[in-house]
Amino acid sequence: MQGLLSDLPLIGVMELINGTRQTGVLEVKSEVPYTVAYVQGEVVAGGILDWMGVDAIHASPMLPDSGTFAFELKPVTGKALGPYDHFMTDWARASDEWTQICAVIGSPSRVFQGNLSLFNDMQGRSVRAAARQADLPLFQVAQQVAEAVKEGKVDATNRYAWFGLRLRPGGNRAAIHPIARALDGEVNLGQLIEQGFNLNEVREYLLGELRLGLRFPGSGWVMRDLIWEQNQRRMQGETSA
Repeated sequence: MQGLLSDLPLIGVMELINGTRQTGVLEVKSEVPYTVAYVQGEVVAGGILDWMGVDAIHASPMLPDSGTFAFELKPVTGKALGPYDHFMTDWARASDEWTQICAVIGSPSRVFQGNLSLFNDMQGRSVRAAARQADLPLFQVAQQVAEAVKEGKVDATNRYAWFGLRLRPGGNRAAIHPIARALDGEVNLGQLIEQGFNLNEVREYLLGELRLGLRFPGSGWVMRDLIWEQNQRRMQGETSA
């Protein structure tokens, strides 16, 4: 089963998989590419590239309006992540609320500092790092930070978790793109920006490379956060226009 998301809403595809108790993997190719694995119609796994789990599924748009889908019948093992109806309700809520949260925080990669536990040291911390340290769902920590921003308890910095990436590009683009030429596997992206490269241009370069197939440990969460950041920047541009 495959098709265009513009012709058949993804939620209808998911309901069909559940209703017919299928086992296999649904692959969604849209702005945010992700997979969902089913056993007898129940969701057992999924995520964005190598970022897997409930947090990753909840961060995946449930209702993308463009792109393609393909469901492949194949052996899958695992336990249901929850009763199907409850899981889908939670996913729908999170999918909607992530948009509102990122309108405030930018993305979970952004570093915040201020009067809030885990963010009150000199360097601050990204939402992702705080969630890992506290062993809490990313969505929950992002909600807390968004509220703290509104209340004036924390401030956003101009640093992001993906600043720590050290890349060594290969192929023709490595010799052509000015950002790629500056990456040697030793300097990280944050240092590149400190040297004078524009933050938005570095973000667009990295997202473009990921869309072209660049992969490294953490590709999934990096891609998701970059898309949130890019979309928020686009919305701010439209608002100010």
